[in-house]
Amino acid sequence: MTQPPPNPGLSHRERSRLWLLTGLAALALVWERLWPRVLPVLGAVSLFVSVALLDVLPMLPFWLHGLVLLVFAGALAWTLKYLWQGHYSASHIEARHRIERDSRVDHRPLTALVDQPLHEDLDATKQALWWAHLARMRGMLAGLRVGTPSPAMARRDPWGLRAVVPLLLLIGFAAGGSEAGARLERALMPKPGSLTGEALTLDIWITPPAYTGVAPILLQRQAPQALQAAQAAQAPQALQAPQAPQAQAPEAVAVPVGSTVLAQLGHADGRARLMIGERAIDFDVVDGEQAGAGRRVEAEIGDDDLGAGQLDIRLGDDKVAAWPMRVVPDRAPEVELTAPPKNRGKGILALQYEARDDYALAALRLQVRHSQGWPLPGSDEVAAEQALALPNPGATAGKGRAARDFSAHPWAGEVVELRLVAVDAAGQKGETDAVSLTLPEREFSHPVARRIIAARKKLNQPGEAVISDVISRLQSIAERPQHFYDDTVVFLALSVAQSRLGLDENPDMRPDVQRILWQTALRLEDGEFAIAERDLRDIQDRLTEALRKGADDREIERLMDQLQRAMDKYMQALAEHLRKNDMTAEQMNPMTSQMMESTDLQQMLDKARQLSQAGARDAAKRMLQQLNQMLNALRNGARMARPQAGQNQGRKALNKLRELSRRQQQLLDKTFRQQQQGQQGRQGQKGQQGQRGQQGRPNATQRLAPGQSQLRRDLGRMMLQMDEMLGAIPPSMGRAERAMKGAAEALGKGNAARAARDQAEALSQLRQATESMAEQMARQRQPGSMGLGMGRPQNPMRQRGRDPFGRRTGQGANGESETDGIKVPTQRELLRSREIMQELRRRSGEQFRPRLEREYIDRLIKRF
Repeated sequence: MTQPPPNPGLSHRERSRLWLLTGLAALALVWERLWPRVLPVLGAVSLFVSVALLDVLPMLPFWLHGLVLLVFAGALAWTLKYLWQGHYSASHIEARHRIERDSRVDHRPLTALVDQPLHEDLDATKQALWWAHLARMRGMLAGLRVGTPSPAMARRDPWGLRAVVPLLLLIGFAAGGSEAGARLERALMPKPGSLTGEALTLDIWITPPAYTGVAPILLQRQAPQALQAAQAAQAPQALQAPQAPQAQAPEAVAVPVGSTVLAQLGHADGRARLMIGERAIDFDVVDGEQAGAGRRVEAEIGDDDLGAGQLDIRLGDDKVAAWPMRVVPDRAPEVELTAPPKNRGKGILALQYEARDDYALAALRLQVRHSQGWPLPGSDEVAAEQALALPNPGATAGKGRAARDFSAHPWAGEVVELRLVAVDAAGQKGETDAVSLTLPEREFSHPVARRIIAARKKLNQPGEAVISDVISRLQSIAERPQHFYDDTVVFLALSVAQSRLGLDENPDMRPDVQRILWQTALRLEDGEFAIAERDLRDIQDRLTEALRKGADDREIERLMDQLQRAMDKYMQALAEHLRKNDMTAEQMNPMTSQMMESTDLQQMLDKARQLSQAGARDAAKRMLQQLNQMLNALRNGARMARPQAGQNQGRKALNKLRELSRRQQQLLDKTFRQQQQGQQGRQGQKGQQGQRGQQGRPNATQRLAPGQSQLRRDLGRMMLQMDEMLGAIPPSMGRAERAMKGAAEALGKGNAARAARDQAEALSQLRQATESMAEQMARQRQPGSMGLGMGRPQNPMRQRGRDPFGRRTGQGANGESETDGIKVPTQRELLRSREIMQELRRRSGEQFRPRLEREYIDRLIKRF
């Protein structure tokens, strides 16, 4: 397009602006003619890209996929032809007219500026008019402009369908933009016989075992570029050839051993397989055997798949999807003894241990084997196992302490091999090295009890030869009933044991006889206390077993009643046992410094009842378990208690001091009465009494002097004992001795007033010495003492946040933390729950309420 020669009458600036406006107008005309023909081409291409990104075409049958591609190709060819046939150039005249039209000016100034007069010979008037006309047209140039291009698409597309294509394109990129290349490739290259005409769905879930705590994994389909990158990353570095940069390899999915893979494939033809490494598992048809039916497969990733590096889905020979995978092995748990096993005496074995696992600990057991390889009496088992409390159930690691009573075990006193065995949730086991030791046993002081226990141990040896030896031993004991106080129960027990050994051929005979002999020895040693302890232990075991099996509330309530009666009987027997053995409750357990009242156990049992009745079953179980732990610790403390010579000697000295104080108080009372009588008597009588006293017949006051002197001598011997015990004589006792000396002299002279003052001073010093000695004994006993009071103690050493055994709130019997998530309701919460239950029962009986509401209330009540 050539530009006209500029008007010689225009300035350079005006010519430049006119040239620019003319060019812009020509470009606008070209765009308005080009865009309506370019838009169909863009629409066809965009529509195809949208369909390809939505991954619709691979879901079609092969023939329909190809047909759609032909339709798109024809549409694209037609639109390109339509674009090619268009006329897009703009002339100078069309550009001028476009400027004049957009500027909305009259008289066509641009045309006038390039026009010439029809006649060249103009007179002066016509020439002036002509130049005036040009000047006026030239003045309009400043207001000329070019408007924006307007292809008039609203007239060509009145329904606005042109906006649908961009929306589809946006949806396509949102759905498949991350794998655009793969989807475009699948859309342009149809594959025969792999997919049906229905929509392809592929869902893959990996569910790890519940004990791992790992959340289920949903796998997303990976793009081929990413799969190739992952495979290249897994290949040895030396075998990888140089290649162009590719998609970043996705991170391998960590899958624990034992996980379950669930894959669902919808409407696919051909053989479908799930590949876990090199292992192939075929999909099962779930919608019938017709073509295009849905497929499903479920497989477990086991130890054999530890080397699998990829999980993929295949249809025929085609790989539909794949994921890099890393199978995480489940390692066996580890357990170790953090300190050597310790014999605490009375058959108690103390253990300190630590266990750990990669996911969760399920159980911890103590395993005991005889050093000679003997089986348990009456059984083929060569190992005895006891469950140990986990430091924190479900945790991956923790430390714990345990004290186990082996006094009644058949192998007590024998050399055994001890192991700790940890078990994880997958059933894998880990154990410590064997520790050889002598299993703790109880030492009996009664000679007959010792002989019975020796015969009981003899039954541990396998074979029938030991039976006759044990029968003869028991018969020898039974022939001398005077040695066991002619106790009929002991005699009958020995007779039954002999009969069972000689006549019973049942394999359970030996452990039954050993149990009879053990209870007989306990009766001889401890009397009724052993029976009460046995009954308490039995009901504890039954209650623990009922809680473990989830017994109903009625059964739990019945067992709690029996436990309460057994507790009362045991506490009475315990008090009598301590009295007979000249022991106090403070000597029972050196493990804690807290005082436990007899009402504490009853309060815990009552709290467990309230929790069970309020529906808080888990909290009730936790409270009963804590009660059992406290009872176990109480029984262990009673068995471990032994008189301590130093404490007994100090207690006797304290009792003597109290006795001296009592005798001094009696003398002071008598002296005071004599003083009052002397003040009320007559002077003549007093003179006569004094005269008689001078004649060798002492009066009533003087007759008190020998008693005071004897009391002084007893105090002197007491002072010598205190010097031996404490290494020094308490100053208060020395002052008391001097006061007694003065009182004796005053009484000898008949001076009751002075004697009363000295006696009062001696009594005050004796009381001070008694209190000082009691405090000193309490300080010596406090660091390791544990008290069991039958009532409330005079000086309870309770601390906030601790239970009667000195444990902080939330600690178990061995001091380890209990964080199982079970919250024991407070008293206020129990009252509130009881009020809510009463309100629910009231509303349940109101017939005017809607039926659905009453049924819902009934379900709430049944829950509790």
